Order: sequence, then C-alpha cells, then structure tokens
Amino acid sequence: MSSPDARQIRFIKRPEGPVGAESFEIFSMPVPDPATGEVVIRNRYLSLDPYMRSALNSAENLGRPIEGRVVGQIMASRHPDFREGDWVFAMGRWEQVSLVDGAAARHVNTNIAPASAYLSVLGFTGLTAWSGLKHYGAMHEGETLFVSAASGAVGSVAGQIGKINGLRVAGCAGTDDKVAWLLGELGFDAAFNHRTAPDLTEAVASACPEGIDIDYENVGGAVFDAVFRDMRYGGRIVVCGAISQYEREPRPCVPNIGDFISKRLNMRGFSVRDHADEIHQYVEEAAGWLRDGRLKYRETIVTGIENAPAAFARLFSGENFGKLVIDVG
Repeated sequence: MSSPDARQIRFIKRPEGPVGAESFEIFSMPVPDPATGEVVIRNRYLSLDPYMRSALNSAENLGRPIEGRVVGQIMASRHPDFREGDWVFAMGRWEQVSLVDGAAARHVNTNIAPASAYLSVLGFTGLTAWSGLKHYGAMHEGETLFVSAASGAVGSVAGQIGKINGLRVAGCAGTDDKVAWLLGELGFDAAFNHRTAPDLTEAVASACPEGIDIDYENVGGAVFDAVFRDMRYGGRIVVCGAISQYEREPRPCVPNIGDFISKRLNMRGFSVRDHADEIHQYVEEAAGWLRDGRLKYRETIVTGIENAPAAFARLFSGENFGKLVIDVG
C-alpha cells in the first residue's frame, strides 16, 4: 500500500534564540509497508515536551522529523501481538503515520481513560513524577514537598503523589489561574505566582515556613536558587528539568556549597528513560488513583499536525495549561 497524502513535520532550520514555527516545514510522505515484526500506527495524539528542544541544537537532526511519543491505532501489522485497530503507545515522530518496531509498542486501555491520557497522566509524564519521588525523594509522611512548575504535566502529578503519601505540598506556577487550580482542584497546601512575586526567596519561605524536605525541580534558575535557600537538614533535591534554561544560555548558578555539608543535602538528576521498564507498574497504580479521584489532570489539546510547530514554540512561554498534546487529525 502507498499513499502520498500522509503529512510529516521536519526540522529544517536551527533556531537563533527562542524556537519558532519557521524552524519546521510540512512534507508529504508515503504510508509505509511494515516488514516482519513491524507495525504502522495511524497517530491520533502526539506529545509535545520541553526535552525536545535539545534536538534542535544539533545540525544532525536537520531534514528529519523530531521524535515524539504517540498514541494511535494500528493501521497495518506484521507483528503477532498487534491487530488492525488496536490502540497503542510508541515512540513515533511528528507525523500522521509512524512505522515502528512492534517490540517497542505497547497496548493501551482506552476503557480506563481517554487515549490522550497515555501521553500525560498515564504516560511517561506521570511516570516521570512517580519514579522521581519514589526512587530519589525518600518521602516520609508529614514532610514538606516543593514543586516548581507545579501546574505543568509533570509537576501537577508530582504534587498530587506527594499529597497521596501524606506530605505537605507547596508549589509555584506562572499565572494566577494556575495557582488557583493548584490550591483548589489539586489540594496544594500553598502556592504562588513566580512571575508576580516581588521576592522569590520570601515567597518560597512564606509557602514553606518550616523549610523544604523535598524539592521536585522542573525550572532551575532563580526559582531553584530561592528554593535551595529554604531546604531543611537532610533535604533531597530531585532534578527533573530546567525549563528556564532550555531557550537561553544557562546562567551559572552555584548554590552555597556549605549548605550541602551543614544541611546534609542530597541532589540527584534523573531521566524517565532510566525507569521506562516500570511503566506498567505505574499505570496500574495511577489508574486506581484516577478512579477514586485522588489523581486529576489537565490537558491542552491543539488540533492538527500542521499546528505542532507553533504549539511547541508556545510551550516555553507558559501559555499551555497542563500537558500539551497535538490531536494529529
């Protein structure tokens, strides 16, 4: 089978400064035939994530579609575990149709949650929050957790997992609406708008008057500096992301080294790729939390593969609310 009308977004120009839609172009592609062991997925949803920005720094990626996690239905299969129409998750690309190794795809159950949820709260986004706290947070009931970018796809799940485990949870977000969502819908104990706070150090100290035991760090920069000053003895800093630095040269930020010694602090960076084999365990646990209302999520869904470049550019300005997903169309 072949068809010229499937669309694909390719990276054609390295950005000079903030990424814009001009770095991408739409191409037509034939629908491929799967070889033995392969499947063709008609993508329904495409995940847009901050980590993708690093792919635009390499000239090696020019002329190629950016890789991204997708959820869709099997269009053609030469793998024994998949049949036409099955809903699956895979690492695909910015395109309407993806050819992938069947061994790298997995079934998703749309009776538990909508398909898009497997790119957000039941996907690697949720797994990132869960695995970071589980493996590196060393959570204890009654401790204080601070989450930066707390209304984002990862941060919102991290905060709710903290509440589920009996922690006091505080966080920051970039708009008053997002702060209200954290305090109301998600049940955070304290939250503030980091864009309008006159003094970030005072804002963090006010939100966490007894100090911070665990920092789930998504932002870096000035927010991290303020949080670091409020860490308690024996505190753990779990570094998931640094979105404040993805679009500009990182500003040197060296915390007070003496605090690491005197407070016996532990700082650990990690990638969700380190825990990809735990996705089934996470989905089973998170599905239960969804059913009983302890885990909630929000998505910004943009319709049309052609709108992926502009939506991706907005990802770094904080315009989206929750997980950013493209409805491929």
